[in-house]
Amino acid sequence: MNTLYDAVVRHHDDLAAWLGGDADPEVLERFRAAHRPEFTLITVDGVKLGLDELMGGLSTAHNAVPGLKITIEQFEVLTQSADTAVCRFLEQHSIGTARWTTAVLTGTQWLSVHETAVL
Repeated sequence: MNTLYDAVVRHHDDLAAWLGGDADPEVLERFRAAHRPEFTLITVDGVKLGLDELMGGLSTAHNAVPGLKITIEQFEVLTQSADTAVCRFLEQHSIGTARWTTAVLTGTQWLSVHETAVL
C-alpha cells in the first residue's frame, strides 16, 4: 500500500474515532500532532480555519456523531516531491455525506486541506 494513502486513512480513522465517540484524548492529540503549525482548512462552507480554530472546535465535538466512520476512496497523488505531496480523495461519511478533499502534506504532516461538498 501507498504510505501517503495509509497516512490519510489513519488520520481520518482518528478523526472518526474522536467524533464518533470511540477515542481517548490521546487520539485528539495525535490528530493535532499530524498537522503543521501553519495548517489551514477551507471547509465545505468556504470558511478558512487555522489549526487552533480547528482544534478548538474538535475539542468540544467528542462523540458529536456517534458511530461515525469515514472511508477514503478514489485516492490519487496529484504531485509529489521529496518532501511535499498533493493528493485528492473522496471522503465518504457513514452518515450519508461526502466531500472531495485536496490536501497538501509535507512528509506525513498536513499543511493545507480544501474540502468541497458532494451534492
